[in-house]
Amino acid sequence: MGNGEDLKSLQAKNKVSEIGQFIAPFLVFGLFWEIMVRSGIANVQTLPAPSMILHELYVLIGKKGVLQCHIYHSFYRLALGYVLAVVAGITIGTVLALQKDLRDMFSPVLSLLISVPTIAWIPVLLITMGLGDKTVITAVFLGGVFEITYSTIAGIRSVHQQQINAARIMGVRGLGLFFKVLLPGSLVSIMPALRLSIGYCWRALVGGEMLSAMIKWGVGKMIYDARFWNDVKVMLVGLIVIAFFGVLLDRIMLKRLEHETVEKWGMLVER
Repeated sequence: MGNGEDLKSLQAKNKVSEIGQFIAPFLVFGLFWEIMVRSGIANVQTLPAPSMILHELYVLIGKKGVLQCHIYHSFYRLALGYVLAVVAGITIGTVLALQKDLRDMFSPVLSLLISVPTIAWIPVLLITMGLGDKTVITAVFLGGVFEITYSTIAGIRSVHQQQINAARIMGVRGLGLFFKVLLPGSLVSIMPALRLSIGYCWRALVGGEMLSAMIKWGVGKMIYDARFWNDVKVMLVGLIVIAFFGVLLDRIMLKRLEHETVEKWGMLVER
């Protein structure tokens, strides 16, 4: 019983230490920033102090209550576009990995599309799809689908043929073969793509929200509107929100998924 409590205590201490190590650089940077502004070295009009930004964050959440609406609409678009990108990317990647003729045919196209920055798609989407949510969600989708497709192809092709043959001998076919052999075996390639693509999707989301005139809510829209009033504090609040939730999604959701799959299975060693 004592050993169990000691283990839990040690795990709690390690968690607190990990959180402290994560927060410490930001505290040091924030303190340096605050001193620069308060001492007059930095211009408060163009670079507000962290304390001023935190006060603006409080105003946007508490008094005005608008930041929650911006975050909700951004997350809705991000979640929908990202899930579609994951489903489509893994599906298309699997088909191309298993069908050599199709892979040879579409590999040049995929190489071409993956090199195009997502922000470059947005003007085209604005013309073809209009100025609303569809454009932003499609931009988010394009931000992640090509990376996931490419990594899925590489992951599926890395699965040893003997594993596939052994599964077929045991009667595993079709979707069973995919979910029991191909997908688990390719996760070591797919997981990094999922973590990278969430960042690409965030960028596409913010760019789309800034340029879509018919959108009222969204973190990108909030930043874009703030420029008309030269409200640097609101712009910086938006940047902090984007960075915070980007790290949160990666560390809490995708990092945990990676730990529960490829790390736990011994396919990836945590260092």
